[in-house]
Amino acid sequence: MINFNTQLLEEHTSNTAEFLNILNNRRLTIQFQPIVHFQTGCTYGYEALSRGPQDSYFHSPSTLFPFAKSKGLLYPLEKIARELAFEESKKSIKHGKLFINLNSEVIYDTDFNPGHTISLLKEYSLTPRDIVFEITERSAISDFTAFKCVLNHYREQGFQIAIDDAGAGYSSLQAISEIMPDYIKVDRSLVSGIDQNEVKESILEAFVTFSNKMNSKVIAEGIETEEELEKVMKLGIDYGQGFFLARPTNPVKAITKNASYCLERLKENYNKIGKTVEVNIEDEIIFLHGVTEVKRVKASELAFC
Repeated sequence: MINFNTQLLEEHTSNTAEFLNILNNRRLTIQFQPIVHFQTGCTYGYEALSRGPQDSYFHSPSTLFPFAKSKGLLYPLEKIARELAFEESKKSIKHGKLFINLNSEVIYDTDFNPGHTISLLKEYSLTPRDIVFEITERSAISDFTAFKCVLNHYREQGFQIAIDDAGAGYSSLQAISEIMPDYIKVDRSLVSGIDQNEVKESILEAFVTFSNKMNSKVIAEGIETEEELEKVMKLGIDYGQGFFLARPTNPVKAITKNASYCLERLKENYNKIGKTVEVNIEDEIIFLHGVTEVKRVKASELAFC
């Protein structure tokens, strides 16, 4: 038993030293995974994903970030990851929004400084409108009032907000209704095998209805097959992310030829079918050119035959 505990202590000490080395020397790599707009087949934005060194115990973010949290170093790690994401995006991304992960616990850190992000953006010739903060809820949000106060500060500067991993863990409907995000990223656990699971289909359909009420956009994560892509498109989801569309890379790459072909085929099928849309006289109708908003008009101002 003594030898076993000694071994654990040595491993713990070694891991701590390795982690601090990664942190102090900014030894993170950044990859970008495309988020695709289904109606145009174009890349709408990219999620920045952080990794530790390739041969390291901390290569996977599922090991890296929980360890940082256990040491009280989550904010310094996320700060470095954010800085590197901005730096690498300047080299790799020519257009589209940049989705940056922001752990919900970070804003309670005494060193947290929202103004730091603005100064970074100026350094890399970016604007707040280029950035979407993905709120990852690996633990429950204890104080929504304080949390919304910080998010409102970001929104007032032009940033947008996404809820990540919706439908899994602590990403509850309460969090979505309280935060009123611009984007709802549905967890891959709901997307995986959805073409063969009516319960998942019903849950995802509810998210679409829910998002429409809040004027939010739904992004389906973890799309890995053509069948999953077709199902989420049929449910009315407009954006997606996953290995079937494109893997995380740096420098960034276009979506796969297979995915591009499938999107074109599915769009053609839906256009042939056509859809009837019910509009309340009090609703606001948004006209788009591709993914760009052209104008907004109240339904009551339109002339109908």
